[in-house]
This record gives sequence, structure tokens and C-alpha cells, in this order.
Amino acid sequence: MIGEQLPLSVALRPAVSFDDFHPGPNRQAIALLRALAGDTPAPGGVFLYGATGSGRTHLLQALARETHSRGRRSAYLPLAGFAASGPQALDGFGMMDLLCLDDVDAVLAMPGWALALLRLLDTLRARGAAIALTASTPPERASVALPDLATRLSACAVAGLKPLQDEDRLQMLATVARSRGLDLSREAARRLLAELPRDAGSLLATIDALDEASLRAQRRLTLSFVNQWLRQQR
Repeated sequence: MIGEQLPLSVALRPAVSFDDFHPGPNRQAIALLRALAGDTPAPGGVFLYGATGSGRTHLLQALARETHSRGRRSAYLPLAGFAASGPQALDGFGMMDLLCLDDVDAVLAMPGWALALLRLLDTLRARGAAIALTASTPPERASVALPDLATRLSACAVAGLKPLQDEDRLQMLATVARSRGLDLSREAARRLLAELPRDAGSLLATIDALDEASLRAQRRLTLSFVNQWLRQQR
């Protein structure tokens, strides 16, 4: 497992992959990330931004997993969860072939963190390693404590995640369900969209919850079962 390689033992969600994420209008952003998993990643790295629930974390973890599957050292670190730990949380990541830093804007305004990030990014780039970062805003709108770090971030290929349309959301639900061996009818998927938050993160979490519920009940994801599950969530 990738989590066993990481200095902080940050584990990935089970079975997370690019195939679970319906690209919709975000094919270019996903292509930029997937290119980092290759043997010759583009210099500068990728800076991915989007609103909460847009799928940033899912895509970053999918990238870490795909890179690991190709025999390269990869690490995923959610910086929002480690901001209070101090920049020493970055220790040990300089030897990765790919480093995925989620929610980087949680620490950019802190001078100690900014300096540690600057040194880490320079170390990784000097080694030819790949870097992927995510935030809620593009780098030019982020509050960055060090001008040199702002320059490094601006050198990344920048891509923003656009919201999915309803047809994209329906296809995402069906695709993710199939990847878990589930048969989700279109009627059941429409019911989920009508009742639950429509952001990518919530949709993926919903399928995970339904997968577990259907396994416990030994039931298929029929419209009747989905309606029953929704009533239990209220």
C-alpha cells in the first residue's frame, strides 16, 4: 500500500482511481495529472484548483495510486490536516518520485510553512520529480508568504475544475457503481441527485455508502432500495 511508504503514513481511500471520476468538462485537467504518473513528467508540476467537493482530493489520490502502480515512489499529504503540526510534517518527502500536496492554500500564508515548501519544491524539481498541488483558488489569487514560492507555484501548469452538469453526474454515478460491481438504475441515480448534494465528492461518498448498505442487506441498488436508504439518512 502507498500508505506504508509515506513518512506520515497517510493512506489513500480504498480503490480510488481516475476511472471512478467522470471527467465531464475536466478532461484537460485530468490529462495534465495523468501525465505526471509517467516516467518523464513535465517540469514545473500541476496546480489544480476547484471548490470544495469538486473532486480535487479524489483526483490527487488517484494520481498517487496510479504512479505507485507503475513502480514509482509516490506520496499524498493533505496539508489542511497537518497545518497545526508545523512544517516538519514535510520531512522525508524530498525523495519521492511524485509528491501530491492537497489543500496547499491552508499553509501558504504561514512564513515557516512557505519556506519549507519552497525548499521542498526546489529539491523535488532538482531531482526531476513530479509535483501536484491542489487549492481552492488559482495560485495568483492565493496569499503566499514568500515571493519566491509564489513564483514557483505560478510556474506550474494550472487547471481549474469546472462543475459537472446533471448528465455528467448521472454518468459518474453509473460509472462508479459499475466499478464497485453494482448495477445502479438511471431512475435510482436521478433520485439520488434530487435528494443529495450534487458535488463530485458527495456523489462518490454516496456510492461508497450504498455499496456498504447493499452488501449488508444483500440487495441490489433498485429504486426501491435507494428510496429506503434515503429515508434512513433523514
